[in-house]
This record gives sequence, C-alpha cells and structure tokens, in this order.
Amino acid sequence: MKRNGWLIAGLVVVAIGTVITIGSRLSEQTVAALAGAVCGIGVAGPAGFGLGMYVGSTRTKTRSATSSPAAPQVIVMPMQPAQMYQAPGSSPYASIPRPAIPPPRSFTIIGDEE
Repeated sequence: MKRNGWLIAGLVVVAIGTVITIGSRLSEQTVAALAGAVCGIGVAGPAGFGLGMYVGSTRTKTRSATSSPAAPQVIVMPMQPAQMYQAPGSSPYASIPRPAIPPPRSFTIIGDEE
C-alpha cells in the first residue's frame, strides 16, 4: 500500500514540474485563457451533475405515476367515394394539372468558332 502512495506522489510531482516548465514559456494571455477554461470546467461539472440528478429524479417520479403506457390510438380514415371506384390501371392523380415544361435553353460556348 505504501508503494502506491509513493507512486501517486511521484506522478503528482512530475505533473506539477511539467506544468511549471510549460507554463513559464507561455504568454500571460494564454495562461489566463487556460486558467479560465479550467475554472469553467470546474464550475460546469458540478452544475451539470446537479442538473442531471434533478432531471433524473423528476423522470423517476413521472414514470412511477404512470405504471403502464397507454396503447396508441388507431385512426382509420375511410376513402372518398370517388377514389373507391376507380377504373383499374388509372392513376388517382390524373386530374391534377402538370407543371408547364420550360422551353429548351440555348448555351453559348466561349471561344467556340461560329
């Protein structure tokens, strides 16, 4: 058990030394940005955890109130009489007017001799 403690302490010392070495070479603005990011993560972590716990507890209460989900309601729409008796092979969309076909476009190729 003592060996694990020394190993962790050694890793912490190496990590702190690395941070000091790299931090001394960075500009003040970069150090400030990194410090802001670390502080932001430090605040967002517990806040996110607390929000997740709150949402989870409200979902548990909601799910326990409704023990069994209701069956989906089936709605049957009757067909219109005109659509029920169509001639075989005819399209139900035959009465819809089709869009006008635009005239063919002409293109001029630059550099082409006429």
